[in-house]
Amino acid sequence: MAGHDDWLKLATESDDDIRERILTGYKDGKPFTPYVPTVPLPTGVDSVLDFGCGLGRNFPYLKRVARSVAGFDLPPMIARCRAVASEGIDLLSDDWEQIKTLHFDLIVASLVLQHIEPAPLRTYLRDFPRVSGLIYLLTRTGTDFSENIFDVIAEVGQFTPGECVQVDHDPITHQLKVVGRSTFEEARQGGMDRHYELLLHATGRG
Repeated sequence: MAGHDDWLKLATESDDDIRERILTGYKDGKPFTPYVPTVPLPTGVDSVLDFGCGLGRNFPYLKRVARSVAGFDLPPMIARCRAVASEGIDLLSDDWEQIKTLHFDLIVASLVLQHIEPAPLRTYLRDFPRVSGLIYLLTRTGTDFSENIFDVIAEVGQFTPGECVQVDHDPITHQLKVVGRSTFEEARQGGMDRHYELLLHATGRG
């Protein structure tokens, strides 16, 4: 079962192994390029936090949409990111206590929440509103711990979810293709193996 210790171990392995875990199919030729969201993001974003930034896959895109970009991940992953990321950004941190004292216009959590254990997942979600009023998620419905991520979001109770856009990897463009659209409650009931994009609007600032 994937989790904190599994990702710590992974961070000691080869760059190719890490990229394969982050983006299944990388070793078979899928390019390690950022997905451009199909969900419209706000314009004029000044600052963005890449939550679970890994090796910096999203940095090239995020640097095009925000003046200031920060990345957060586990300590060994941040160390690897410093060494191999193709784009320099304003802040790389493995200290969540530091990050949650800062404010960002947007948090981007791309294919990361599904890998976090139940207790820390809830902690991060409860902390998000004090860090930003808007969170972009790209996530699988089912977590590695047999939870429904939308059930957890509803349980935390600090967000108004936007429309859920079901997506898949397009093998031709290597970008996201839209498969369908649904409400949050419909997506919540739609099966554990689907991938969705959505925006979470924080209802309070912690």
